[in-house]
Amino acid sequence: MSAQHAQNGRQPISHRQIKIIHTLKSILVMDEESYRAMLREFAGVASSKSLSWRQADELIADMQGKAGNVSPENAEKRTRHGKLADRPGMATPPQLRKIEAMWSEVTRAEDPESQAKGLRSFLERIAKVSSLRFLDMDGAKKMITALGAMIERRKII
Repeated sequence: MSAQHAQNGRQPISHRQIKIIHTLKSILVMDEESYRAMLREFAGVASSKSLSWRQADELIADMQGKAGNVSPENAEKRTRHGKLADRPGMATPPQLRKIEAMWSEVTRAEDPESQAKGLRSFLERIAKVSSLRFLDMDGAKKMITALGAMIERRKII
């Protein structure tokens, strides 16, 4: 426990609570500005990391009510690529989201359809699969490595 939390007797938020809050944020389709406004209104903080364990628990309950009482265990499955979770040997939803985020950083395509087409082409070239849903762990590592190298090259130029 940090000295600040120990001084005021507050137990800090847990990593699991932060993950649940961010998952619920996605389920509720909250943009960053709305999310930050909710945190300020709810607890007077700018970041979920500044919440106490109790505040986080209360916020989770409030957000779950707004999301239709989604349980924390099922919340992640309702996010982008969540249905692709729990597949032994296959890429995880967080890896798939990371690949998409990295791709959006390096692609020159402007519209979503062209970006998706470019990503599929890149997937075929690097991981030899036609879609993210067919990507295994090794393929995900190759994609993340290749995209990371592309991002680094852009920083140098």
